[in-house]
Amino acid sequence: MSSLSEAGRSGGLPDAALAFAIRVASAGLLFGLQVLLARLMPIDGYGGFVTLWTWLLAVGSFGALGLAQASVRFVPRYLARGRRQAVGAFFRVGFIAVALGSVGLSIVGLSASTLLPGDLGLIVFLVAMGLPFLAMEYYLEGIARGFGWYRLTTIPIYIIRPILIGSTALLLSALGVELTLPVVGAVVVGSMGVITLGLALVLRRRLAPYRPNAAPTRAEASLWIRASLPLSIVSGLDDLVIYADVLLISLMLPSEAVGVYFAAARVLALANFVYFAMYLVAGRRFALDLAARDRSRLQSSLLETSRLMFWLTALAVGATLLAGPLLLAAFGQAFEDGYGVMIVLGAGMIARALAGQADEMLIVSGRQKQAAWILAATVGVNLSISALLIPWLGIMGAAVGTAIAMATRSMLVAFTVYRLDGLRIVSVAIPSFGAAKS
Repeated sequence: MSSLSEAGRSGGLPDAALAFAIRVASAGLLFGLQVLLARLMPIDGYGGFVTLWTWLLAVGSFGALGLAQASVRFVPRYLARGRRQAVGAFFRVGFIAVALGSVGLSIVGLSASTLLPGDLGLIVFLVAMGLPFLAMEYYLEGIARGFGWYRLTTIPIYIIRPILIGSTALLLSALGVELTLPVVGAVVVGSMGVITLGLALVLRRRLAPYRPNAAPTRAEASLWIRASLPLSIVSGLDDLVIYADVLLISLMLPSEAVGVYFAAARVLALANFVYFAMYLVAGRRFALDLAARDRSRLQSSLLETSRLMFWLTALAVGATLLAGPLLLAAFGQAFEDGYGVMIVLGAGMIARALAGQADEMLIVSGRQKQAAWILAATVGVNLSISALLIPWLGIMGAAVGTAIAMATRSMLVAFTVYRLDGLRIVSVAIPSFGAAKS
């Protein structure tokens, strides 16, 4: 089994539909988990958990050294060209590099935590403990995406992990254990460890035919590391774009405000499954189009992805906003003030959807430098506007800054892809589902 037939076994609309369905279920589970923890923990404790969770996700991708994104670039290409041994060698090099790099970063974090006072030191300690698990999880997810194994990419992380965290928290509460930040933090880190171990075992078995112990040539290893390290900056900046608002609020406002803002963002995240569902599929699809050197198919893939993203996001945001007051009330009365934040962030999400998944196109085509500059500019816009507005408008200031940053990112990505490759990105035409097939 070789070449494009092997690489293209999973692709197109069926995979997008599968990823979409799983992310819908995941959004519901994550919402339920946040409501559960908000109910079981005091509001300041929940605010501390939000800070921990956000910092973990914001720095975790740095520990993967860009190899998760590089997997989506190299694995489909090697499969399309029948280079099975290169796939196995890439997995081996990536696994060792991520393990060593993330443990090194963890040691730095653990050392720093001893110098910091109170809850800040505790949060840094917990982030450092969880970093190796989360970094390896990102890398293994990238490998699965490269193969088009979308169930393996989504179900353990987005379905099993929130169930594991929630059920453990419920059990501890039923046993009379007070759910303080250290207790919930330990539950989160332990759950990440369980998921990472399970993913590693499953992938090890699935990759047996690809010789996962194959030794790479020096040129191959050098190519992979040189291509991956810039992607670690891209990935880290991408996470900072997502979490910059919560991180800034955690530094500028009390824990209670952090909890209210995060609750509003979590409710709106019920509509964010569209973005992540398409993210799981698009990069691999673009990589296969590039490997086939089919420019017309690549242009069609980009436009159809943008159309699906825009219309599905608009529908999902509208439906979520309609149910917003009821959903916020589930967290408790103190969280109902977050509805205005939801409206502003929803507008930003629709603006972001205009560019589809063009940022993935930059990554799989080797334009990581341009992607990094775009993300750096987006983070800069977000932080500068939010820092100016938060003292004046509170959490609403962070929402305005984030929405403007999302619109800025869409404009920059669309302009960059057109300037470099002459490919159009933005399209609000009704999607043609037949064209979505690979």
